Amino acid sequence: MAPEVAIAAVIVGGLVFYVLGGGADFGGGVWDLLASGPRRHEQRALIEASIGPIWEANHVWFIFVFVMLFSAFPPAFASLTTALFTPLTLYALGLVMRGSAFTFRHYDSDPVRRRRFGALFSAASILCPFLLGAMGAALVREQPLSLSLDLFVVAGGAFMLALVAALAATYLALAAQEPVLRESFRRRGIVSLVVAGVASWLALAAASDVAPQLVARVGRGLPAVAGTLFGSVAVAMLVMRRYRAARLVVGALTATVVIGWAVAKGEVLVWGEHTLASSRAHPATLQVLLVASVVAAAVVLPSLALLFSVFGRRAARGA
Repeated sequence: MAPEVAIAAVIVGGLVFYVLGGGADFGGGVWDLLASGPRRHEQRALIEASIGPIWEANHVWFIFVFVMLFSAFPPAFASLTTALFTPLTLYALGLVMRGSAFTFRHYDSDPVRRRRFGALFSAASILCPFLLGAMGAALVREQPLSLSLDLFVVAGGAFMLALVAALAATYLALAAQEPVLRESFRRRGIVSLVVAGVASWLALAAASDVAPQLVARVGRGLPAVAGTLFGSVAVAMLVMRRYRAARLVVGALTATVVIGWAVAKGEVLVWGEHTLASSRAHPATLQVLLVASVVAAAVVLPSLALLFSVFGRRAARGA
């Protein structure tokens, strides 16, 4: 395997972890906004207990992907960040505002300010995944890179928003100890998965004109079949209240989406400008990055597993 392909695989792996962890984090903010009924305070308490100790760790993957792209493919990084400067800036501001609002809401004693911080936290939790999906769609269009909001880009953003909502609802249904809370998040997970399915097929339909390679490589191949299968099984598991199985299947669905997106891109990093081969850094740099990635994985992955295990048990007891 060529070193640039290996680095690309590492970046895609980082994206998978980011959408699994950071996506569920964003989804928690979506359900924080939509908390309703007499148990809305308990719903928000469960969300806060689940994401509070680990939300910063989730977004380490975003930094990892950004640094790897900059180090391994600098010309493509320059083109990408220039063309998508506005949405990337909004995304970064959303991350900062979201984290700050989440912290201030927890510690502020004034109920009015707490509501305002909660609204900011939820608004950023909706904005960030929508922008992530929209930028992902823009990157597979066979057009000069930009974020013009056509149907394909909007459907991509809506799909990502629904997917992270489904992730969070499934995780929260498993974490909830109280039957009423568990049932509430179970229903929300089912609805979110259905919405994500509709948005995905809408995006594929719109892709026939602007991203035909997406239809050819994904829409008619294994990624679409696997995604449809995982989505259907996830809904069935939630209907049958098989929460642990549902969590695993929704995670597999998320990984399939990210990998399918990478398959659709193929060798092209920025359409019409840069491929993996044309924008790669010096081979010595790629080799160092590969070694560093292996060492980092050996240290970071067990540490993250321990972090999620410890705080996951605490969140469950707190719920």
